[in-house]
Amino acid sequence: MKINPIAILIIVVFLASCGMSDKRLIAEAENLVEEHPDSALEVLNGVESVDRLSNEWTARYWIATAMAHSGNGESLSEDSLIVFALDYYENKHPVDSAMLLKARTAAASYYWWKEQPAKAKEVMLKTLEERKKTGDKKEMRKILYSLAELAFRIHNLKDATYYTEELIKLDGGDFGHTDLLDGLAMGSFYHGNKEQSFAYSERAIAHIDTAPDSVFAWMHSLPNYADVLIDCGQLDKGIAIYERVLKHYRQCGDYYQDQVDVPIFSLSHAWLLKGDKQKAKYYMDMLPKNTFDDYHYNEFRFCMIGHKMVLDYALTGKYNITDMSEYVNGVGKRFDKNNSVAEAKERAIHKLHEHQLHLQISRQQQLIFFLLLTIGLIIIIISMSTFLRRRKRLIKEMEEETRMLNKQLGKLQKEIEKKASAGDKQEDASPCQSTVVLTGNTSDTITLHLPDVLYMEAVGNYVKVYQLKEGRVCNDMLRATLKQVTEQLRECQMIVRCHRAFLVNLQQVDHISSKAGSTQLYIKHCHETLPVSRSNMAQVKDAIKQ
Repeated sequence: MKINPIAILIIVVFLASCGMSDKRLIAEAENLVEEHPDSALEVLNGVESVDRLSNEWTARYWIATAMAHSGNGESLSEDSLIVFALDYYENKHPVDSAMLLKARTAAASYYWWKEQPAKAKEVMLKTLEERKKTGDKKEMRKILYSLAELAFRIHNLKDATYYTEELIKLDGGDFGHTDLLDGLAMGSFYHGNKEQSFAYSERAIAHIDTAPDSVFAWMHSLPNYADVLIDCGQLDKGIAIYERVLKHYRQCGDYYQDQVDVPIFSLSHAWLLKGDKQKAKYYMDMLPKNTFDDYHYNEFRFCMIGHKMVLDYALTGKYNITDMSEYVNGVGKRFDKNNSVAEAKERAIHKLHEHQLHLQISRQQQLIFFLLLTIGLIIIIISMSTFLRRRKRLIKEMEEETRMLNKQLGKLQKEIEKKASAGDKQEDASPCQSTVVLTGNTSDTITLHLPDVLYMEAVGNYVKVYQLKEGRVCNDMLRATLKQVTEQLRECQMIVRCHRAFLVNLQQVDHISSKAGSTQLYIKHCHETLPVSRSNMAQVKDAIKQ
């Protein structure tokens, strides 16, 4: 067969153009991922043939995807191929330092989402050692900061302290590291080292007016310091710091009202602890009134409502839990709603990933899937049809059998009535005497006129006997078991056991009904129905037929 070189050239160009198109999208996403991760993710969704890319471009694709997800605050637990990218760049020669750094950063985030902080730390430490060799202080700062943050997240105060101090040492002082120092202050306080907490807080606010992160110091470090002082009983010092913060907020004018509310609330709380209820009320009255048009959970708002409840009790001697109850109920409902929204979002993201993978499934696999699905549906339909036909047949047979039993029962009852009217009631209506005296476990007895007995029921250690007396249904209790009563009435063929808890007089059965596979006996002279168990069904049938 002659091969057309033009056709081969067209195929090569087509495949190359497809590959170049995917590579162009990956390169475009890499340029966007730092500042616009959502746009980068959208661009990456357009890549159609990841499996046809070279190892390098596959690694770049997964690094960009992981960084985009991380930038959007989304879980990286599904981006397992980032490990492939890390392995590729760790073994690549010559070493591509920039891409290796990105791969390790993405891998560290991946391990963090997979709840493997030790692996995340291991990856970052490798990168730190390489940056130390090259003397790249900018990258060393980033890695040390990330290591400190990782230690804070897993509550490892020792590592957090070490990496923070290393970062501060690298920068030559505390200037500009307020957030880390504040974290160490709070960590030391929660670990019971109050003096060390005070020391870190004072370092955090040392450059409060000149540090590049002075806003953080005013909004977090100084209030946290005041809270620790108040908690440790240094109320006057804590109040003085909060008054300083409040004065700064009012003079600056660049803060939102909810930020100003924090020192006001804390001052009310501190004055209440100090015992000055009127001063506490003075600051509490400055806060905005509670409204319940927004049920977002907010720790500050929750504490404020709780504090107001305590303050009202201190002032009036009465608790008012209305605001707290309404707020908690509203927050609970909104929390459930937010969970539903988050789950729906997660499902949407998961479906997007599935869509990417489904693009790689061939037409033949889809055809096989739908063929198997069709065969399965046909089997299910045939099975259901067979089951329904069989069930219909069984129900019909049961109804026919019930009809025959009712016919035989009616015939039997007419014969008994005919004999009774002819004066043969005592000799022919039943093989046993018409009157029987039942005995039980005590000296008590019950006299039965058998034609008038309706049914008997086992109730605990007693048997309840229902019979007609002067045209009315009456019941008597006998301390005995149903087995004992059955033995005493074994000669009376019309009284049979239909259930483990019931004996029935077939002469007093109006009719028999079968529905949904269960059989019921309808008793004359009352509105009661007795169940017939499967184990006793044959006994009831035999009694009617004989």
